[in-house]
Amino acid sequence: MRDTQSVLDAIAYVAWHGHRIRIEEPGRVVVAQPDQAELRNYAGTTHAGALYTLAETAAGVVADGIAAPLGGFILLATATVHYTRRAEGALEAEARFGPAADAPAPAAEFSASGRGTVIVDVVIRDAGGQSVFEGSFQYAMRRRTR
Repeated sequence: MRDTQSVLDAIAYVAWHGHRIRIEEPGRVVVAQPDQAELRNYAGTTHAGALYTLAETAAGVVADGIAAPLGGFILLATATVHYTRRAEGALEAEARFGPAADAPAPAAEFSASGRGTVIVDVVIRDAGGQSVFEGSFQYAMRRRTR
């Protein structure tokens, strides 16, 4: 089994944001981002790009958790995002793969064709539990050949 935190730490751009996995389980992850001056915009709130990076990191961990055991890798295909309020302070992104009943679908699709689609929903909350971001990330799964 891989150490997901080590994988994230090895990606310089992600590591720069200080992301830390707090919970990782099949189909779900919670990733924390500390409050850092470097991640704030001119208004003093968390930069939209830092929010997006946190959300995509969390979504990617969930999607990769589906693809990697099947011998696949993921590529972000599309994302729909909504910034719901100003984000300040430390944040947590919770990413979830769709309903449990949908779990076999990407595996079956991938096994049949070497291609598949994984959709992961993400909510970022501030320290008070308020949603500051909601998004959906669609990944293309492809068979690893190297």
